[in-house]
Amino acid sequence: MSAAAPGQVARIFRNTGYLLGGKGMAGVLGFLTTALVVRALGLEQYGALLLIHSCASSFSVATRFQSWQPLLHFGNALFARGEQTRFQVLLRHCIMLDALGAVAGTILALIGVATFGHIFGWSAATQGPALIYMTSVLFMNTCWALGVLRLTNRFRQSALADLALNTTRLVGTVLGLGLHWHLGGFMVVWYLGVVMSFMANCSTAWAAVRHTASLRGFRLFGTAWRTDFHGIWRLTLSTSGNQALSALTSRVTVLIVGAATNPAAAAIYSVTWHVCDALAQPAQLLTPALYPELIRLRDQGDRAGMRRVMFRIFQALGLFSILALVVAATIGPWIFHTLLAVRTNDLALLMVLTTAAILDLWDVPLEPFLVSLGYAHRLFIGRIAVTTLCLPVLYGLARLWGVNGAGIATLLAETLILSTRVIPFLRLRHP
Repeated sequence: MSAAAPGQVARIFRNTGYLLGGKGMAGVLGFLTTALVVRALGLEQYGALLLIHSCASSFSVATRFQSWQPLLHFGNALFARGEQTRFQVLLRHCIMLDALGAVAGTILALIGVATFGHIFGWSAATQGPALIYMTSVLFMNTCWALGVLRLTNRFRQSALADLALNTTRLVGTVLGLGLHWHLGGFMVVWYLGVVMSFMANCSTAWAAVRHTASLRGFRLFGTAWRTDFHGIWRLTLSTSGNQALSALTSRVTVLIVGAATNPAAAAIYSVTWHVCDALAQPAQLLTPALYPELIRLRDQGDRAGMRRVMFRIFQALGLFSILALVVAATIGPWIFHTLLAVRTNDLALLMVLTTAAILDLWDVPLEPFLVSLGYAHRLFIGRIAVTTLCLPVLYGLARLWGVNGAGIATLLAETLILSTRVIPFLRLRHP
């Protein structure tokens, strides 16, 4: 048993606490914003705003390289040893990946909306502003910044982006409500929120670069760009593909529900899922705090310490899962009514999606553990298989049973994805 593990577990929960504080404040702001914007636009127009933003973010996550993964995976040891030159080449490489992904995502978003926007029921009047909104994809990729903040243990600062985004949205929504703005005005507010989040992430990361010894003297346009890290592209493509499919599926799900039903039903499904996901959010924030610690233990060859950390995390998740179900059953309907001003006496969708969120929650420690040991490509293959199977099922069940059918399909998908993590983890428990 590792002597260092207890201290690392404490650091994981402390850093998670920093993230939770920021996410909690951002969540309160987001709660108020949703409640106000629904009343300003109505459920149908809010659903249209949600679909447009989901479309933009879908193209972003589909083309986003998870550059923070190779930065931590290969950069932790270099950072600890003070190998400044090689580390800075790696950082420059990660910034380049983010920039390429942002440009590619914007181009594909513009082409996609111009070609297929009518499929989602967008009128010509809506499709024009939606095309302009797609350029917000340029400001959605800041993975390199998150990697720098996590590597330098600046978890407090990494929460500022969410606060910037939600504060901008809330202030803009209050103005829009008072000035009787229509959909176009709120699209501008959502766009500005994305830009403010981008600036918050990049400015805090750049401050870390300027005040950290191993990063001091960094130049973005340096002479060395080529990386010589064995397996960096396999790790980058596998983790990026896995995360892209995960994030893309959650956004495309909203679009599919909207196509199978209507924008109002898409809004109901989306907000219900976000309520359920918010209940699990405190535990989900373990992932960014957990990953750097597992990398450090791996670099030290301390498998016993890794297993000890995992056991402690599983204990906490078990208790949290029970609490999340109780909260969903008791105050979930009130939250739903407050957000959408639509009363529901049916707990089925809330409980099904809460259960799905809990299954997703148990992936929190499993994925970083398996990625740190070189299993990223297997996780990616598993998610491809599940996504290919479940998206058609989602459309069919949504057409058949509406939002409740979409909830059942979501639960099925999360069950299958968790199984692709649990099986390799059980095989690795006793190396």
